[in-house]
Amino acid sequence: MSTSIRAQCDLDLGFPFHTDGDPADRLERVAAYMRAQGLGPEAYLTGESVTRLEARMAELLGKPAAVWFPTGTMAQGVAARIHCAEAGDTRLGLHPTSHLALHEEDGHTHLHGLEPVSCGDWSRPMRPDDLPEQAGCCFIELPQRHNGGALPDWDTLVAIKARARDAGLTLHMDGARLWALPSAWSGHDLAEICDGFASVYASFYKDLGASGGAILAGGEDFVVEARLWLARMGGRLVSAWPMVPDALRVLDARLDLVPDFVARARQIAAGVGELAGLTITPNPPQVNMMHVRLDCDVETAEAARDAAAEATRVWLGNRFWHFEQDPVPALEIAIGERALAADPDRIIEAIRVMGAVAAEAQSTSG
Repeated sequence: MSTSIRAQCDLDLGFPFHTDGDPADRLERVAAYMRAQGLGPEAYLTGESVTRLEARMAELLGKPAAVWFPTGTMAQGVAARIHCAEAGDTRLGLHPTSHLALHEEDGHTHLHGLEPVSCGDWSRPMRPDDLPEQAGCCFIELPQRHNGGALPDWDTLVAIKARARDAGLTLHMDGARLWALPSAWSGHDLAEICDGFASVYASFYKDLGASGGAILAGGEDFVVEARLWLARMGGRLVSAWPMVPDALRVLDARLDLVPDFVARARQIAAGVGELAGLTITPNPPQVNMMHVRLDCDVETAEAARDAAAEATRVWLGNRFWHFEQDPVPALEIAIGERALAADPDRIIEAIRVMGAVAAEAQSTSG
């Protein structure tokens, strides 16, 4: 990443996506929120802030109970372990782009003794016939990050749930970025979307911008056992500060803005339009995320991003995804407060400049 070029930009769309400032500024905001909400001292995740957050999330996701975890990696490993143990089957169904398969150092195998079973195709969301014939549990990621936040259509999701139910297969939702799902499936709230999943995970930092933490929601017995594994794995922190009250704060501040984030993502994609050597996936965006894919190698793509930053003073993103299964570099753009507050034409121009520079480099080298 060209840090010096990034520092010269007055519009930075890289992570983090919101406007909380540096860590000291965030701590001051969380402290002010705690005072305003009457949240005081607590120990070992037993205080008012944890109780309030877990109850709010259980209601929002339509589940009987919820438990806070310090990380999503811990939460999802626990969910997989519990469901597979209950089924008496250590096989875990994962899409090839699953976070567990790509980014967690095979923790589900080494920590929990589970055997991953690949299901579905890298380039698209899950379908009913992708579900494994035999598994203790299957994870469904909604939205699917490494396809730019792509989703199945509503009828396909309903069919996935029905097929799993008929087969006696437990479904868990990897809902790290689930906050935008009601915007993708208009008329369906989070509780309806989560219905049919035995458990649901969501991150508080990925789209809402909290300082960390995750939620795991499900049935009462499931949550009781999840709390036990939370303690066994060292997740029962002595203090919930600052992550839990910060999660409450960003829910209050940003949850209602998510539809605006999604609308801005669609506006930007539409403004970019057709451009040789550049593809937006999916198009139009289904959530507040999109991948800008360039038909070139990673080095050329990074040089094109840097050239666009120098020309427009817009930093579009920090990293191009580049996997063996999908060799075309993809720049992930997530819309948060900074992008929402900016002139969308500046972002559109930066993407178009990046695409033009990459295309010119490819034609010259060819």
